[in-house]
Amino acid sequence: MATALALATLRLRAVATCSLGRPRARRTWIPLLAAGLLVAGCAGAGSTAKAWPPLTFGPEADVDASARQIADRARTAEVVYIGELHDNAQHHLIQARILEAILATGSRPALAFEMVPESSQAALEAAVRSDAGRAEVDRQLGWSALGWPDFAMYWPLFELARKHGLPVVGTDLDPGLARRIGRNGLRAAGDDPARLRSALPDDLARDRGIVQRLEAAHCGQISQDRANRMLESWYARNVVMARRVGGGLALAPQVVVIMGRGHGSPGGVPEQLAALRPGTRQLMVGLYEGQADGPTEPMSDVVWVTAKRPRPDPCLSLPQRLG
Repeated sequence: MATALALATLRLRAVATCSLGRPRARRTWIPLLAAGLLVAGCAGAGSTAKAWPPLTFGPEADVDASARQIADRARTAEVVYIGELHDNAQHHLIQARILEAILATGSRPALAFEMVPESSQAALEAAVRSDAGRAEVDRQLGWSALGWPDFAMYWPLFELARKHGLPVVGTDLDPGLARRIGRNGLRAAGDDPARLRSALPDDLARDRGIVQRLEAAHCGQISQDRANRMLESWYARNVVMARRVGGGLALAPQVVVIMGRGHGSPGGVPEQLAALRPGTRQLMVGLYEGQADGPTEPMSDVVWVTAKRPRPDPCLSLPQRLG
């Protein structure tokens, strides 16, 4: 599936503006369109009990001063999620400023990326430790080939990791495996499905809400059965990401996670990590565009709204793009 479909689907009204996952290049991306993108439910730090009073920032906020406030709050957090809209350049600027502010406090966190699958960990470490330029690192990681938005927006984070010698962690499930699960369910996971099964107790209401958002993210163009299989793939991705983030705490006392905000949804990475590693102190920063929408706003520890941008309705062309 063309990258344009990935970016267009990221623009799905309130559903998509709160829930970004992995964009996919070419037709291989179709089965998991919403397996990472979908979840507009966007929760926060894996618990209904908030460790911090909420912080809110609007489009006119001073970026550096706001980033320092977040860094001060992050001092006691083991995991700091900075949930983005993947194609919003302002969100990536804010992420870099927050990381700089955290570094200024003396912390040396591990830096974890949703965009890099766990199978590319060695390539990620080699790229960050090398002096390769932006285009070469993009090629080594297969970033653009996977359909992610412009690597230039993420490059300042890589430069900070190099400058400060930060450990780096690729967190996502292997794309091929994620696609197989999206098509055929968890039974397609091979010999180790237990590692990919959600660590959370069953919750039919939560699952029903996710499936509804999957269907909405596909403009009603997928069947209930396909949406159910995508649900399994979405859980698989989130539990793997949680395992990888937890593993990052063996490399550094704190992990900063760069991910689509939808992975902070109910059933997403923070809740999975809370189940796998009870008591982990997690701080969720939700970056929004235009408005803080859906259940994310009250669940995020930090709500930062950036200026609204004009976006076309992707449902106008989705049936044609899906063939």
